[in-house]
This record gives sequence, C-alpha cells and structure tokens, in this order.
Amino acid sequence: MEREGQGEGKGDMDIWRKAHTETYELASECLQTNYYGAKKTTEALISLLQLSDSPTIVNISSEMGRLQHVRNEWATGLLSDIHSLTEDTINEILRLFLADFKDGTLESKGWPTFLSAYIMSKAAMNALTRILANK
Repeated sequence: MEREGQGEGKGDMDIWRKAHTETYELASECLQTNYYGAKKTTEALISLLQLSDSPTIVNISSEMGRLQHVRNEWATGLLSDIHSLTEDTINEILRLFLADFKDGTLESKGWPTFLSAYIMSKAAMNALTRILANK
C-alpha cells in the first residue's frame, strides 16, 4: 500500500531502521537483561528448586538464538560443543562480542549485524540452558 508522498514501503523501512538502531549501550543493556539477568535469577532460585520433587527451569528463547544466525566460527564452535562448554566460555564470547561491537567490527568478525545483541543474548541463554540441563 502506497502512502501519500512516499514510494511504496519507503516510509515503513525508514521507521524500521530508526527503531532498530543499536548502540553499544543498548547492546550491553540487552545482554544484561536477556542473558545475565535470567542467569542471575536462575542462580538465585536454584537452591529452592533443588528442594522440589520435580525441579524445572523454563527459559524463554527465540528462533533468533539459533547458531545459524552467528557466522563467527570461533563462537559457534564453542557454543555448540556441549561437552566442554562452560559459563566462563559463554561470558568470554559475550565479552569479545561487545568489544567487537564497540570497535565497529561485527560484520568483519562474523557477528550478527542486525538485532545483534538480541541474537547473541538468546544464543548465550540457549547455551546456558544446555549447561544447566547437564548438571
């Protein structure tokens, strides 16, 4: 549908780009909320869960958290290796992701460039879920 005074869809695309501009601060906040916040909440409640006859942790993730959205082979290799994956490894991946975000090298280093922090936060949460499931 064409809007008056605009080409077809042009206005919608401009609004979409403006709404999804990521800054380093927003990327850091996204990781703090979607990954570290969920991780800290889980850690705080895990002792209570251990008292239960049927302890269950439910994490909300997203299709965007699939490793196919991350082209950084180093990160995907570590995140997909469930046998040696650790929470420290996840933290290091996210630390380097943020450093590359700050340096403006996401694309050249194979990180997602659109909704990048969201994708990485969900990929990290999926990895943490696999670690917790093996405990």
